[in-house]
Amino acid sequence: MHPTWTLIIVVVLAALLFMRPGKLSSLMEDLGKGISGFRKGMDEGRNQPQPPAPPTETPRQVADQTTPSSSQTQDRVQN
Repeated sequence: MHPTWTLIIVVVLAALLFMRPGKLSSLMEDLGKGISGFRKGMDEGRNQPQPPAPPTETPRQVADQTTPSSSQTQDRVQN
């Protein structure tokens, strides 16, 4: 009877966890710190102020200033 991959993975993980004393407690401490950090990050997102409301004034159209107007072009041609 051949061992399955699941059994091999479980045995390797158990060996990694229990071979050294204190290793399991440090892993659980790191897991707890990660969870509390995640919760703090989620709470910071909720406590941020709302973005300001868009202005109620409608935007005005501004004349294009990159090209000379037709009256300026005619003045230059006549001179």
